[in-house]
Amino acid sequence: MKTHKRFSLIVLGLLISGLGFSTADAQQNLAQKVSLIFEQNCLGCHGPHGAFTESLVIESAAGLINSGAVVPRNHLASSVYTRLLDGNPAKRMPLGQPQLSGESIAAIGNWIRQGAPSWDVQHDVNFIPTGAMLSAIQTHLRSLRSFDRPSARYFTMTHLYNAGESPEALNAHRVALSKLVNSLSWGFEIRKPEPIDAAGTIFYIDLRHYEWDADNDPWSQIEQVYPYNIEYDSETYPVLAERLTDLRQQMDCNIPYVHVDWFLANASLPPLYHDILGLPDTDSALEDRLEVDVARNLQNAPGVRVWRAGFNDSGVSNHNRVVERH
Repeated sequence: MKTHKRFSLIVLGLLISGLGFSTADAQQNLAQKVSLIFEQNCLGCHGPHGAFTESLVIESAAGLINSGAVVPRNHLASSVYTRLLDGNPAKRMPLGQPQLSGESIAAIGNWIRQGAPSWDVQHDVNFIPTGAMLSAIQTHLRSLRSFDRPSARYFTMTHLYNAGESPEALNAHRVALSKLVNSLSWGFEIRKPEPIDAAGTIFYIDLRHYEWDADNDPWSQIEQVYPYNIEYDSETYPVLAERLTDLRQQMDCNIPYVHVDWFLANASLPPLYHDILGLPDTDSALEDRLEVDVARNLQNAPGVRVWRAGFNDSGVSNHNRVVERH
């Protein structure tokens, strides 16, 4: 009886609040609200990189419609909605989590009733020419001490901004860049790449902050495989050629900046990931580098210098896992 009453109240809320969403702006606001609900409650399992993508992937409104999980204008035929109300906790979504609030469920229902409009927004951008990008890097580089300039390097996603990527997508690239460069660091301190332009599309790092001034010369490893190293003909593009030459000379490198999206896609995987870190070829050599004596810890210091933990449901894997920390 209580479940029936709750269901009736939610449906009534759908009917009442649905009357207020008739304009395009209101539909877009509703779609953005639903996108945020999905992001906060569902993407951990059903996002593009979630643990349960074989059953459902929540990436776009169109994708949900194409999969049949959302039937536009019919929330009661949409599994994305009905699974939120399932009386069996073993089937109700989010799985193993408290039921979503009535307000959130009503918002998802209203969104479906309005035709499940896309939450993607077209954004106006002030196009940033290549010359302006190089000029911004030059200006920032000149603000550094001459001694520090050879250690400066830059990442750019100006091309993504110019292509109309959403603020959410650009911010995801910023966060991912920060996580990756710090994951590729032997240093102890977390250092975020520093945005240097008003649009937040160019990022500065100091190689020394990540111990990228090591013998294996990590930036050279990047340069060897980077495919977007553009040469500007001095007669056709004299200004661009002059600015790029100036950057190379002051930074003492061949490639002063790389695209963020290329770096994320390639430096997060071997072999480049291993090359940048200069990982040893054997586990014993890695133990020496980390100053860890695995055999001695396991024999003499369990619970003191080494701990183990096992997981049936890891949250990042479909399999059970054992973690050992020295």
